[in-house]
Amino acid sequence: MCWSGEASAMLATTGFVSTAYFYHKGESKTLCAALAYFSLMELLQAYTYSVIDECLNPRNQIATFLGYMHIAFQPFFINAVALHFIPQNVRRRIAPAVYMFCFAAATIFMMRIYPFKWASYCFDRFYQFLPGMNIKYSMPFCGREICSTSGQWHIAWAIPANGSILMANSYIYAAFILPLLYGSWKLVAYHVFTGPLLAFMTTNNMNEWAAVWCLYSIGLLLLLIKTPIRKYLHVSSWYGYHYPTFLSQEEITLKPAKTNITP
Repeated sequence: MCWSGEASAMLATTGFVSTAYFYHKGESKTLCAALAYFSLMELLQAYTYSVIDECLNPRNQIATFLGYMHIAFQPFFINAVALHFIPQNVRRRIAPAVYMFCFAAATIFMMRIYPFKWASYCFDRFYQFLPGMNIKYSMPFCGREICSTSGQWHIAWAIPANGSILMANSYIYAAFILPLLYGSWKLVAYHVFTGPLLAFMTTNNMNEWAAVWCLYSIGLLLLLIKTPIRKYLHVSSWYGYHYPTFLSQEEITLKPAKTNITP
């Protein structure tokens, strides 16, 4: 294992200090909040290293559970960042619906770890990448017991979860498909290549994939906040088409007329 608790603590500290600095400098509150949230995950991982591989230790199990809960609510922050890069008027109108969808997705994702009698477990199944292809994979963050163990070079998380691919993909629908629906495709592309794809390329352990992905998230957010990358991620149209008028028009606030009453 190449990574360590000290390295995670250092990265978490960098994330929190950067968050405070950028917020003080007047950077986007949305981007700062996302950076703080993913820095919190790295702080949790730093603690997890102190109980790594101790599967019967309640502290290991609680840390693993908190990691799962953190992932469940990540789509709120991912969409907050994605909304930042679409026109402001559109953002204001669709944000409530977007966050409602994120809440539904988080609820479904959390329901996966409830032991329904009718449900099969993720560790009893293998999943096909695409129909007709002989490429199968196991579910990430899955195992017969709740535990954080040593991966190839970082933490591997396991939890007994529902084997339903639809329930597991509630995260994907909220974090990637939803931003595509409202047109923030540039941010999605940036996220895919610097997050899950890069993590997939740097570990062959599916249970380690999520932790590595979270680790990279701090770096990709730092790049997003303080490099010219940010200006290339804004979109002004929906895939070349104008946003509907009812979404893009400016809000008109009617103010009562002033009347001068002279005695």
